[in-house]
Amino acid sequence: MTTPPVWLNDTTEIIKLCNWFIDRLNEKPASARQKPVGITLNEKTIPGLFIQGEAADHLWDLIKSLKEDHQVFHIRENNPKDPFSPEYTRARLTLQYGGEDILRSWLQRAKGLSSLQVWRKTVAENQPRFPGKTEKLSTHHIAIHGMENEDIIDAFASLTDYQHAGLNLRQLSSRCFFGDSKFLDNREELIRELYPDLQIIPRPVMVNIFIPETVQGILFIENQDSYTRAIAGNLTMCNDWVLVYAAGFKGSAARIRQPDGVSLHYHCKSNNVIQKQLEAWWFTQQVSEWPVCFWGDLDYSGMGILKALKQRFNDVRAWQPGYEPMLKFLQQQKGHQPVMADKQEQQDPGTTGCDFADKILLPAIRQEKQFVDQEIVF
Repeated sequence: MTTPPVWLNDTTEIIKLCNWFIDRLNEKPASARQKPVGITLNEKTIPGLFIQGEAADHLWDLIKSLKEDHQVFHIRENNPKDPFSPEYTRARLTLQYGGEDILRSWLQRAKGLSSLQVWRKTVAENQPRFPGKTEKLSTHHIAIHGMENEDIIDAFASLTDYQHAGLNLRQLSSRCFFGDSKFLDNREELIRELYPDLQIIPRPVMVNIFIPETVQGILFIENQDSYTRAIAGNLTMCNDWVLVYAAGFKGSAARIRQPDGVSLHYHCKSNNVIQKQLEAWWFTQQVSEWPVCFWGDLDYSGMGILKALKQRFNDVRAWQPGYEPMLKFLQQQKGHQPVMADKQEQQDPGTTGCDFADKILLPAIRQEKQFVDQEIVF
């Protein structure tokens, strides 16, 4: 058995690569494998290889040494290929004969069940503790630093003590999952499968509102800096508008127009008559006599917020006094490309239901292929 190279434990990506092979080998016994375990080198599997520079070339030299000096991998290059691409682009690594034993020795990983198989075995043994189904719980290995599988299953099982306590998801999470109130944030569907009768109380949506002395309309503002400048009177075009801080997509929540689903917080002392009129409109008791508008970033996400708000506030439309100066910057190519602000994953909403947005703003974004943030308007 070869001794591990002296650099092995200092090379995170190669350690990860070697563990990947052992994980795949553990998932299936040799008798169930129809072809050798292998991996294709690309930006997702070995990111460090695809960052141009000496570090990538050095990493490739180390991988080749596992073939040539240690007989761990076979390397099959992907020919024909782009003549300007590195030789390792989409190359295929498979284990040589005896490579598995070498990796297990280096990594000190004995043959046995994979971590996912051990998790599924633990879930199956504890299935009687849950009144519902456990299929979703078995799908992925849920790991918490410093906790064994049994500890995590115990945490899920402890939810049974709170089935009728009338708590929200954050409260349930903090009580059952080691004080972590956010652990269940993306696991509500899983919890409802485990506990079909569990009562989960929705958390009220927090909404900040500023009411001026006289009102000419209601304006939802996307970003905090623009909202705080507006309530301070530094954006004169916002004067005489009821200002609502609409961060992110919280305005799309179905419960936002229900008294028990929203908590309205007013900045400073408000005119009680106007406040009552606003709340009567908010809770759909009467139609608004004021125009209702939204102003946010001139990007796909901002247009998506407008679309989401229109699902809850039918008469909302894009606020032209805010968007028109932003549109000029966009048309003058003074915006930013999506990748510059890590916005390349934003999705075009298609249509919003607002004529100004659908016929002017969105076509301009598509044509210029740039975005403009609302903070540019002072």
